[in-house]
Amino acid sequence: MESERPLTFADEVRAVPGGEHLDRCYSCGTCVSRCLIQQKLEPDYNPRRLLRMVMLEMREEAFQSPTTWLCSACDLCYSACPQEIHISSVINAVKHLAVKAGYKPVIQSAKVNAQTCVGCGLCEQACPYEAITLEKTNVPFRGKELTIAQVNAEKCMACGLCASVCRSTSIELSTAAPSEEFIEDIHSWMMKQRREVAA
Repeated sequence: MESERPLTFADEVRAVPGGEHLDRCYSCGTCVSRCLIQQKLEPDYNPRRLLRMVMLEMREEAFQSPTTWLCSACDLCYSACPQEIHISSVINAVKHLAVKAGYKPVIQSAKVNAQTCVGCGLCEQACPYEAITLEKTNVPFRGKELTIAQVNAEKCMACGLCASVCRSTSIELSTAAPSEEFIEDIHSWMMKQRREVAA
């Protein structure tokens, strides 16, 4: 009688929605060549290396890798991938397992002050990562249950869009805002990459 093989790290990633295409990667490196994060922010960021770590059972290394935490889901890599792997979804599957295992995101997420939040929903609409939801919350000192913005730290990339649209200035980010020059540099680089992909 054959016994079932133990569940591997790769099996766990495949079981999370978005992780099912893990096996399609053959490490060509196209994702890295298109990646904004790797080229502009973090030289150690490498999606193909992260996927390899998963296949090699390197759980701790994968959970501690900057790649697990810094993907902005811009999906420039997806449009360039010859295997059509939705890489940001696979990375999110790894991130989900890391959070479940008790690891904390390296990016400090946005924080909502429940005492001043008016629950208007502008932040929820502005968030490109769907990290903000409006939820009924019992707010101390306000004396009742109110609809308040809640931030999912697992999804928040601390981009600051929510804080910029908050009419009650109830959202703050602990990270320093990038300079205008840096933002323009990244925007120019992204537009160049998109033109190359479209060509």
